Amino acid sequence: DSAETIEGIFLVMDKLFALGYRRIQLAVDTQDATNKRMAAKLGFTKEAEIPKHMVVKDANRDSIIYGMLNTDWNKGARAFLFKKLHGERIQRRDQSWNKKESEMEEQIYKVQMQKKLAAQFQDQEKSEPKLIT
Repeated sequence: DSAETIEGIFLVMDKLFALGYRRIQLAVDTQDATNKRMAAKLGFTKEAEIPKHMVVKDANRDSIIYGMLNTDWNKGARAFLFKKLHGERIQRRDQSWNKKESEMEEQIYKVQMQKKLAAQFQDQEKSEPKLIT
């Protein structure tokens, strides 16, 4: 349960959600105390227990299913975990950076849409017949 391990998992989760994943799911053996603690530290929600989910050394093993939704991540799970890893001061900087990044992405999108509309308008003008009077 080192800080480096939690940071690595945090980075993977952050990237997956940034790529558009809607859900991350963990299946943890009920006898695996370390990974059950890790799932809790990372903010995962216990969703189910599946009996006889796998066979390990000729014995049935039950699994606990943990999940994290993108909505939970965006509504505060990310900020909570980031603050836990880096402290409140760095978390405020991260939030400020994320806000600026979102604003830049929105501006880029608007410019792209304006260019697309301008190109469509030009194409339409070229294809319309001209009236000669």
